[in-house]
Amino acid sequence: MINNIIKNIAQSQRTALKNVFSSFGKCISLVIVLLIPLFSFGQKPLNPPPAATPNTKINLLSADSLIGVNQQPFYTRQFLGNVSFAHRGAVLYCQTATQNETTNTLEAFGKIRIVQGDTLTITGDTLYYDGNTRFARVLGKKVVLTDKKVSLTTRVVEYDIQKNRAYYPVRGVIVQDSSILKSEKGFYNTRSKIFNYKENVEITNPKYTITSDSLQYNARTKMALFKAPTLIKSKDGDIIANAGSTYNTQTQQSNFKGRSKIVNEDYTLTGDTLSFDQKTESGFAKGNVELVSKKDKVILNGLMGVRDGKAGFTKIMGNALMRNTSERDTLFLRADTLYAYERKDSLIVKTDSLKLGKKEEKSNASKMEKLLAFGHVKVFRTDIQSRCDSLLYDLKDSVIHFFSKPIIWNDKNQSEADTIHVYMKNNKVNRMYMINKGFVIAKDTVQNFNQIKGRKISATFNAQNRIENVVVEGNGESIYYALDDKNKLIGVNRVECSKMNMKFKENQINRIAFLGKPDAKLVPPTELTNDSNRLDGFEWREKEKPTKEEVLGMKIVLKKEEPKNQKEPQK
Repeated sequence: MINNIIKNIAQSQRTALKNVFSSFGKCISLVIVLLIPLFSFGQKPLNPPPAATPNTKINLLSADSLIGVNQQPFYTRQFLGNVSFAHRGAVLYCQTATQNETTNTLEAFGKIRIVQGDTLTITGDTLYYDGNTRFARVLGKKVVLTDKKVSLTTRVVEYDIQKNRAYYPVRGVIVQDSSILKSEKGFYNTRSKIFNYKENVEITNPKYTITSDSLQYNARTKMALFKAPTLIKSKDGDIIANAGSTYNTQTQQSNFKGRSKIVNEDYTLTGDTLSFDQKTESGFAKGNVELVSKKDKVILNGLMGVRDGKAGFTKIMGNALMRNTSERDTLFLRADTLYAYERKDSLIVKTDSLKLGKKEEKSNASKMEKLLAFGHVKVFRTDIQSRCDSLLYDLKDSVIHFFSKPIIWNDKNQSEADTIHVYMKNNKVNRMYMINKGFVIAKDTVQNFNQIKGRKISATFNAQNRIENVVVEGNGESIYYALDDKNKLIGVNRVECSKMNMKFKENQINRIAFLGKPDAKLVPPTELTNDSNRLDGFEWREKEKPTKEEVLGMKIVLKKEEPKNQKEPQK
């Protein structure tokens, strides 16, 4: 093929020489100059270069013209017009090229194109290529590397063909499918299809935006590995992740290591490690877990957490804690396990008919509705404290249901039963219902214990959170202290009646009504004994009343600093 090229060039130059002599005699010297390179190329060089091995030699495929130059200690050839070379599975195209056969290198210019296999192409303006190391450096105003559906645009690409690794040391833009990635520099392995992006990394997609300072991305699996704090923003919410976390850009499933946080309009979920599916809003968190329901101002903490977004269900395990800050007085609740259930409200948002046409858009708003607590439950609020084995908190109706022989303290009152229902109003205890074996103890201003027992007991409370009225139904018993206007003890009234109604003032019985046939007895102070002033089962358990410090005293980090140097995309 080379010989044919030489013959064609020689023939064309002889014709040109004839025309020059016939028309311009003054150009003889120029023709001689043109003939000298051809003559020298056709002859054997005086000092030929060392022969390149078949595995390393860069082979010429085509050129419009070529010139051989023997300059000690190098032997170079210059090729002009539609030049192409082949080298170990790669084809290189350009307009002009200088080949140094001694060093086995190329310098090429104009319409640079490197083709490897049937998938990878690099285009640019200038090429420096070393055949021994198979290293190519392509420069230009616009250098483009294309590998199937992946396209990299930058100004410099350094491609190590032997290691299948491309590097761009200046800002580049990568396009794959509907995703656009920008970074200051990066690496691309053409075999594994793995990108490593460095500095000011930003991935934009119609579904999400990712910003980071260092990120690895597998174009084949669509998996991103974060090597620095990273922010993911989407219509479903934001994710703040640390180094070592992974995110599948196609499925939107993530596995976060280090303190990570998920934020949307309804809630935030934080954990030391976190697996999450952004499409279904479901996942698993471990280590200092915190779930914040924004609309309810409810915060859940624990060692582990499971969330099912579609079902509107969250489970917090291990030293679980709830804080309800929706009102002036925060309710703290601690248990072994907490279950939170949400209510989905459908909202219809009408768009501007003039700008966007007649269209209705539906969305769901999530709000926490019920909370279940199991195992060693403790409740603290300034006006109410409790211990029980299980609890149901209905946030919608402001009702707390206590199960498994709970005990409740409010102000100077102590209430016990198999089950107790507490109704809140204006963020205060308003009503209390005690089912089966109810026992109420009200401590008055002179430290006497007024006591009421019965199968069912209902109590109402005033604005100062003190007992106002008590109704007993079934097996009613009571002991109350009768005082004169100077709070001097008159005696102790002991009454048994199937139904009774008592009204209190300052935690002292002010009026009492007995329905049925009461059995009443007044015991004067001189005859008082432990049996006469205590109902069966009486036990003042104030020492068991949980304090705020006790409820919050578990070994759990309630708030932890988020990753520093986090970059958020400009709005």
